Amino acid sequence: MKALKLNRNNIESLLYILIWLLVFSVPYFFESDTIAKDWDEILRQWLHLIPFLILFLINVYVLVPKLLFNKKYKKYILSLAIMISIGIGINFIPMLNPSSQQKPMVVEEVKERGQSNKPPHMVFIDNIIIFILILGAGTTSKLITKWLSEEQLRKDIEKEQIKTNLELLRNHLNPHFLFNNLSVLSSLVYKNQEKAVDFINELSKVYRYVLDNTNSELVQLKDEMEFLDHYIYLLKIRFENSISFTIKIDDLYKNNYLPPMCLQTLVENTIQHNEASQANPLQVSIYTKNNSVFIENSIQPRSDIKESSKTGLDNIQARYSFFTEEKVQIIKDENVFRVVLPLISK
Repeated sequence: MKALKLNRNNIESLLYILIWLLVFSVPYFFESDTIAKDWDEILRQWLHLIPFLILFLINVYVLVPKLLFNKKYKKYILSLAIMISIGIGINFIPMLNPSSQQKPMVVEEVKERGQSNKPPHMVFIDNIIIFILILGAGTTSKLITKWLSEEQLRKDIEKEQIKTNLELLRNHLNPHFLFNNLSVLSSLVYKNQEKAVDFINELSKVYRYVLDNTNSELVQLKDEMEFLDHYIYLLKIRFENSISFTIKIDDLYKNNYLPPMCLQTLVENTIQHNEASQANPLQVSIYTKNNSVFIENSIQPRSDIKESSKTGLDNIQARYSFFTEEKVQIIKDENVFRVVLPLISK
C-alpha cells in the first residue's frame, strides 16, 4: 500500500509539471514574431505567470489537504478568496501606478494595428476568471486523486476481507469435514481395509488441493473439477446412494478460470440445506453452458436446518466481483435451486 501511495503522488506531481510546462509554453508559441522571438517579452510574461503558479501550489499542497480534506470548508473558501485577492492585487499594482510603464500581468490584449488594450475593469474580470479556473483545476485534480486512492484502498481492504472469509471457509471445512470423514474412515477400517486405503488417498488429495491453492485467486475449471471428483468420492462413501451427482463438463470450457473452491462450497451447501436419504436421494447436477458452470439441486429442505447465513454465496459473489463484471446468478423456484458461475478467460 505504501508503494502504491508513493506512486500516485509521483503521478500527481508529474501531471502538475506537465500542465505548467504547457502553460509556460503559451507565451513562446503565441509571440507575434514567429521568426525572431522577442525573448524579453516572453521572459516578462513568464515572470507574470509565477504568482499563478505559486497560488496553484499553495492550493493543492496546503489548502486542499489541510482544510478541504479536513472539512474546514469556511476556512478553505476564505483562504481562496484571500489568495485570489492577493494575486489580483499583485497583478494590478503596475496599473495603479501612472508612472509605471509595465503592462498588466498575465492577462492582456495582444496588440493589433489600431487596437488598444482592454479597459482595466475588463482585465480585472479576466484575471478573476483565470485565477478561479486555475485554482479550481488544481482542487478538482486533487479531489480526483484522493478519490482514486480511497477507491483503491477500499478495494484492497475488501480483497483482504474476502481472503479472510475464504480462509474462514477453509478452516470451517477442516474440522467438520475432517471429523465426518474420520468417522467414515474408522468404520471402513473394520469393514473394508482396501477401501479404507482408497479413502485415505482421496482425503489427502482434497487437503492437498486446499493447501496448494491457499493464495490462488483463480484456478482452471479442469483443476477445480479434479478436486471436486475427490471431494465427491468422499461424499459417496459417506452418503452412499442417498446422493446422486450428474456431471457434464464441456472440454471447450476446461481451460477457463474461476475462484478456487467455489464448486465445493456450493456442493457442501446442497448437503447442508437438503435432506438426503436412500428413499429420497438428493439430485445434484453440474454442467457447463454459455461459458458458465451450472450447479443445481432438487429442493428437499431438512427439518432440522437453521436459517442460512449465506456466507458461502456472499463470499463467492464478492470474489467474482474482482475479476469480471458478470454476476453470479442465484435462481430458486419450487423444485430446483440453481447457481450459475460465469467462467473467466484469464
